[in-house]
Amino acid sequence: RVLFSAIHHFRPQQVKQILEQAVNAKVPIGIFDGGERNIWIMLGILVLHPLGLLFVTPFLKPFKLSRLFFTYLIPLIPLYTIWDGLVSILRLYKPEELYKIAHSIPHQQYHWKYGKVKNKLGIKVAYLIGVPLK
Repeated sequence: RVLFSAIHHFRPQQVKQILEQAVNAKVPIGIFDGGERNIWIMLGILVLHPLGLLFVTPFLKPFKLSRLFFTYLIPLIPLYTIWDGLVSILRLYKPEELYKIAHSIPHQQYHWKYGKVKNKLGIKVAYLIGVPLK
């Protein structure tokens, strides 16, 4: 089981249930979520997100007049993407938090590995990997 850029959408109890299901099924699980909770990332979302949308919107396929309308005339798309980005950043789990949730699962025969790595763009990606012990 693998989750990419998704675990921050779940509350801690739900994360525990996801991990418990993997443990009970005795299957490996990998969780990967990019980004960090810090002011610089949040400022980047506030500034770069709308600027990027302003420049790329006319070139997005398929072309839609409604997308132009809600980007330039009534800027709902930039506002919603800023909101979504900020909320996602605030909800990101640190690797240690994911490990703590995993470690709270009773009677497990799992090896857990967690940490952060940088991707090719320099964005830090938190990960938690669980593998059943045989």
